[in-house]
Amino acid sequence: MNRSTLALCGLVIAGAPSLAAAQTLSKCTVGQAVTDREDKTGIVISAVSNLCEVKYPDGQIYRWIYWDLHSTAPPEQSGPPAADAKLRGAAAGSSPASAPANAVPLPTILKPGPSAHTLVYRANPRGQFSFTAAVNGASIRFLVDTGANLVMLTPEDARAAGIDPSALVFNSRAITANGVVRIAPVMLREIRIEQLSIDNVAAAVQEQNLKQSLLGMSFLQRLKSFEMREGALTISW
Repeated sequence: MNRSTLALCGLVIAGAPSLAAAQTLSKCTVGQAVTDREDKTGIVISAVSNLCEVKYPDGQIYRWIYWDLHSTAPPEQSGPPAADAKLRGAAAGSSPASAPANAVPLPTILKPGPSAHTLVYRANPRGQFSFTAAVNGASIRFLVDTGANLVMLTPEDARAAGIDPSALVFNSRAITANGVVRIAPVMLREIRIEQLSIDNVAAAVQEQNLKQSLLGMSFLQRLKSFEMREGALTISW
């Protein structure tokens, strides 16, 4: 049995601490033992931006946003430190950070659990996910963007959602593909997608250079789970 198998089995034997007693991660660290939102333990094997790729004792690998994970005391391991360093080096070598600059990013996957409420959307020919949601009762077409920290509205969509343009204060900035832009923070009373409804969603209005409103992480992280795989977006709540 190799050391990576021993390390993962050790997690099952040792058991994970409660989420209340564990410390929420501030970043992804390769080799870190973690506990997820479902109180299951695994080891971070790679990191991309704010996403941690976690391997579980059953061999499955999922990606979590770092703030949905909690640190866990690493399992006790025997053997010389050199072997541990080699294991960590192998895990670090698999990190997408070492991939070529033109590599296609892997899809974002939050580990889904059983849910009675699920919606599935197919990607468009460009591999993007776009659908209509009701924002404060107004129909707005969104593009799903896991790289956006906030739900981002165009000025036109913000006006349709009942946000007074004269009340907007563009006192914050965001870095986009088009460079640095000014944004005005807002709070959306409700975002509804079919049967799914989430209240009080943090968002922003982008002053310019935004062709379509973006459904960012301030909404997606409120879901029980979401998964992008094989041309389908599955959201559960």
